[in-house]
Amino acid sequence: MQAWKTGLAALLMLGCIVGAAGLYAQRLQPSIPAYLARMGGDFALQSATGTVHLHDFRGKVGLLYFGYSHCPDVCPAALGVMARAMRQMPQALADRVYALFVSIDPRRDTPAHLQRYVSFFDPRMTGVTGTPQQLAALAADWRLEYVVPKAAADSQYTVSHSNFIYLINAQGQVVALFDEKTSPDAMASLMRRWLGR
Repeated sequence: MQAWKTGLAALLMLGCIVGAAGLYAQRLQPSIPAYLARMGGDFALQSATGTVHLHDFRGKVGLLYFGYSHCPDVCPAALGVMARAMRQMPQALADRVYALFVSIDPRRDTPAHLQRYVSFFDPRMTGVTGTPQQLAALAADWRLEYVVPKAAADSQYTVSHSNFIYLINAQGQVVALFDEKTSPDAMASLMRRWLGR
């Protein structure tokens, strides 16, 4: 009888430990808001070193921004915030985060030019782009709005676009949206939570 009671007590204690661990994990990794559930998706875009897929970064937490290198204000501000957030990550997590800048202006933004541009903000950032058709399909998946002038007399045109900074979890899902006014501290804090830290 005593052995049965001891066994039951041990089983109950194990259940409590497992339950507490589950609650702790939920607290560290918040749930994905419902409005983001169908946003995002994999892609194959070109970088200076070859094709980049979103699934290449599985297991890491990332920041992704759509813009263009000739953008006079919002894009540099967004990339600056992303770079500062990445630099706030502890050294132990440095190789578990990434940042992607997707150019929606492939006419001017070649992969080589993009890599030079993003390296100014942080050498760990990757600049990618694709064909107009690829980018249009991507915009639908990521709920991005943008307009590139069809014809321009010179290279001094502007591209209007949404200014979301997407936070992507280790499974490749969009889990939060920021913008260029978001505090790097807040961005880094949520990245750490999705990494379980």
